[in-house]
Amino acid sequence: MKMRSIVFIIIILLSILHYTTNAQDQKENENSLSVAAIKGSVDTITSEDQQLQAIPEIELLPILSYDTDVGLGYGAKAFFLNQLDWNESFDIVLFNSTKGERWYRFVFSVPDFEIRQGKKYPLAVDVIIDYDKWIKNSYFGIGNKSQFKDREYYTREPFELSIALNRGFTSHIVGQIGLKYKSVRNFNLENNSRLINLMPSLNSSIAKYGSFFVNSRYDTRDSYINPSKGIVLQSDVEYAPNMSFTNVDLFRLSEWFQYYRILFYPKTVLAIRFGLIGIIGTDLPIQMLQSIGGNQTLRGFPQDRYLDKSSTLLNVEIRFPIIWRFGGIAGFDAGKVWSGLNKIDLYNWPWNSVLGLRLYMDTFVVRADVGFSIETTGFYLNFGQLF
Repeated sequence: MKMRSIVFIIIILLSILHYTTNAQDQKENENSLSVAAIKGSVDTITSEDQQLQAIPEIELLPILSYDTDVGLGYGAKAFFLNQLDWNESFDIVLFNSTKGERWYRFVFSVPDFEIRQGKKYPLAVDVIIDYDKWIKNSYFGIGNKSQFKDREYYTREPFELSIALNRGFTSHIVGQIGLKYKSVRNFNLENNSRLINLMPSLNSSIAKYGSFFVNSRYDTRDSYINPSKGIVLQSDVEYAPNMSFTNVDLFRLSEWFQYYRILFYPKTVLAIRFGLIGIIGTDLPIQMLQSIGGNQTLRGFPQDRYLDKSSTLLNVEIRFPIIWRFGGIAGFDAGKVWSGLNKIDLYNWPWNSVLGLRLYMDTFVVRADVGFSIETTGFYLNFGQLF
């Protein structure tokens, strides 16, 4: 079946599903609002009179995993909720692997993402520090015609620091502004690497930028951690100008659509994500190009399998319970890259099927996925639903 037909069928199904459940969801929302009003707005994350306090909680999880791209992994994850009585959360990941991934991540949010989900609130702050070194990262080439047989390896060392201010204007409409600094160093290239001669010269050194970003989101999900119903419409704009301490300038636009619906009980959920991202800039190094392939995008293809200035991604999952805290998924991923948004087409998208397991903790989800493509089979273990 042509990709155009697949997309049209998905759009038609979404329209039917959305409109047949609109009246029921509206009635549920009205009942929820009435209960909240009777209880004095206790379900509101912040109000002029009071604040709902989360129960303090600490979750610690050792990590032992195997990932096609990073090898045998080991480390730990820690999550601290409301230890300071601010409804805040600290999310910390320390991870190493035998193929050389070194991932250290720190996220501070006040109020916590899940607590403020579906609430109206005046201000929330998120601080993210992320270091994710890949000693053996893959480069296949640029564009959809890159060949798997041309794979070469190098070391990729990204570092990212961001701070964002958020406001819940209503229970469903959220705005965000923030600042970000990002640097990506490429080194340990093979002697005959194509990156040595590929322009610009930043391809084989360090690329860095500082940016301002703004996003708006319409979000009716019933949960941030593990949604079972709702819609997300999100627009993002990021601008990185020339600055004295950077060497890359760019403009990035993205649009995301997510859809969740309970199909039947035991609780089986249809989850769909579609995204479109475009970057405007001249002489952009590969460190700043859009990537699809790997744990977060096309799970049957290696990390960074396809690179270019624009990308589109489609993920479809059926999420179902198994036993106790365990669940499973069956899914489908598809995506493609282009040199510009004006080059987008609906033909011959790389795609893969996916099977996975989930372990549902109180404050996060452990995710294990196996993706099957015509090139490779990928196995991935990570945290959080794919979307």
